[in-house]
Amino acid sequence: MLKVENVTKIYKKSASLFKREEDFVALNKVSFSLEQNKVLSIIGESGSGKTTLAKIICSLLPYDDGKIEINNKNISDYTKQELSNTVQMIFQNPYASFNPKLTIGYSLFEAVNENIKNKKDFIKEKLALVDMEDDVLDKFPHQFSGGQRQRIAIARALLKEPKILIADEPFASLDVINQSLIMDIFYKIKKEQKTNIIFITHDISSAFKISDKILILQNGNMVKYGNIEDIKSDKTNEYINELINATYLMD
Repeated sequence: MLKVENVTKIYKKSASLFKREEDFVALNKVSFSLEQNKVLSIIGESGSGKTTLAKIICSLLPYDDGKIEINNKNISDYTKQELSNTVQMIFQNPYASFNPKLTIGYSLFEAVNENIKNKKDFIKEKLALVDMEDDVLDKFPHQFSGGQRQRIAIARALLKEPKILIADEPFASLDVINQSLIMDIFYKIKKEQKTNIIFITHDISSAFKISDKILILQNGNMVKYGNIEDIKSDKTNEYINELINATYLMD
């Protein structure tokens, strides 16, 4: 489905009076694959390269080396519209992704592909999937809680019927109850929509609950890539142990 090979991203640090221009390697030869109807979690602390990698897959950022293919087709060969219909990304802050001056209904109708005949019924179907009623359509983003906005953002992404859904820290600003609700929704998406999911998170315990495979990044480098048992059984890796222990301390 998705194949990422040796992807490298380098940023140029601007020169100053006292420093020369330097290269900052945000991603260093990262490789992994996402198989059909599977969930992959990408885990790491802040600055590890998780969101950079997600944006590269969506073509929101260019990359400097490597190869990315979806269904054996290089992402550079997709048109912007084709890639939008294939990969959708849900961002950390759902409020920022909605125009505050537009109703939810307007934002959702804009997202529906032109080939869908009965758009309103299609939107209702996706809202039901995230446990929201269609009375949300006449309301504005500020009238909803963070958890509700996140669920609406998920519904909007699903309106494109993407093959790959990327969720960037979907639980970051939510309380425990809403985190559980969102997790249940992703279970339903995996089961009912047959959508491939990439989770971007620092919470390894959440990843253990839903993932088929896990990729761990540190400072742009691959630390570990494998299934849950591979990760849990690696007792010698200090960074993995720190991630696990930090999660348990937060719990």
